[in-house]
Amino acid sequence: MNVRLTLSLPRDNASVPMARRILSTTLTSAGVTEECRNDILLALAEACANAVAHAQPADRYQVMVSLDQVECRIEVVDAGHGFDHQATPRGMPLLAEHGRGLHIIEAVSDGFDLRPNDPSGTLLSFVKRIA
Repeated sequence: MNVRLTLSLPRDNASVPMARRILSTTLTSAGVTEECRNDILLALAEACANAVAHAQPADRYQVMVSLDQVECRIEVVDAGHGFDHQATPRGMPLLAEHGRGLHIIEAVSDGFDLRPNDPSGTLLSFVKRIA
């Protein structure tokens, strides 16, 4: 099994559950366990919600999924203004008003990266081993 999926989504709140539904169907069809699927879908929702909330002035963002027998790799890319990656909210307390999404993605994934996207915007990627 080797699945590649690319979604180009509008930067609005309705795109988050849409992306979840599409990926949920794909993961279920591929036989991914419910627990693993739930972790992937939670991380995806947080990553998409960040793009929707913070990617001004971009009006779209992309989700790229690569799935095989070993892992699911997801990249969420936007072309917004980006942010100071040296001051990411990772250092914020877990109960802070903002920044919990990155903690959640890191906690449920097996690998996490957040960096500037060239020429603008942000690239958030995570990997989850398939169970």
